[in-house]
Amino acid sequence: MDNCLTRLNCQKNKKNICLLMKKMLFSRILLSVIISSTASVYGQSIELLKKLDQKSLHIVAHRGAHLEQPENSIAAIEEAIKQGASVVELDVRATKDGVLVLMHDKTLNRTTTGEGEVAQYTFAQIQQLYLREKANGKASEQMIPTLTEALRIAKGKIIVDLDFKEERKEFIKKTYNLVEKEEMEDQVLFFLYDYKDMPRIYKLNPRVTLFPRARSMKDLNAILQMKITSIIHLDESFKDIEKLNSMRQQGVYFWMNSLGEYDDKAAREGKDVYRSFLTEYPFVRLIQTDYPSLWQEVIKGQ
Repeated sequence: MDNCLTRLNCQKNKKNICLLMKKMLFSRILLSVIISSTASVYGQSIELLKKLDQKSLHIVAHRGAHLEQPENSIAAIEEAIKQGASVVELDVRATKDGVLVLMHDKTLNRTTTGEGEVAQYTFAQIQQLYLREKANGKASEQMIPTLTEALRIAKGKIIVDLDFKEERKEFIKKTYNLVEKEEMEDQVLFFLYDYKDMPRIYKLNPRVTLFPRARSMKDLNAILQMKITSIIHLDESFKDIEKLNSMRQQGVYFWMNSLGEYDDKAAREGKDVYRSFLTEYPFVRLIQTDYPSLWQEVIKGQ
């Protein structure tokens, strides 16, 4: 009798183990289906999404860590990396002879030792100038970097958000070509002021993740219906926390800025100001700031 019971228990245990293995196999298959379906639903880099999924909150260094180094400089990118930012936001313009460089303003006056429009200078002329330490301040030792130089410094270290300021839109393709040449499709966000440009620009390279701005819930829904990207810039007018939190749980990544009022107040009163920002906008995943190191203190304290 005891031998029979032992055999029955062994058979039962084997059956349970078999069921458990089947469940584990099914879970793995289901996970792979989910990942592949996400790739097909949103035409964007899966590797970039994996990077974003490593943290619940990411800090974006606006024009690099430009309070410590000249804005849009190689040193500002390196400082952003040092401060632990996940993303560095950089502005792109083109010289007269078509070289892509980092520059926010249309003119050189505020941030460099030169004067006049960037588009009126050849790259050789641009190389004779220096970036200013602060806006309208004294000259630094930093030169105006090319987009290629910036991408190479950032590669493997930090995600790059490209804010394309150049008015000659034919240079968008050249920007994409440089990203492809440096093999950084999985590390670049391409910001769009008008989400309606998404289908046209998406065709240039579906592996580059587009990052549009939504100005209303209508815009937001229209962007998601395009099924091109799940990373979207919102402003402070978005207040439907329940709906936006639901979207976040479904894999939508919301970007917001603490630039301006919140950053200025945090600089005066301390990092608790940023905690109130998170209370007001709990659905946010990426925060662009002029104070990446101060934001890092908040994140580490959570």
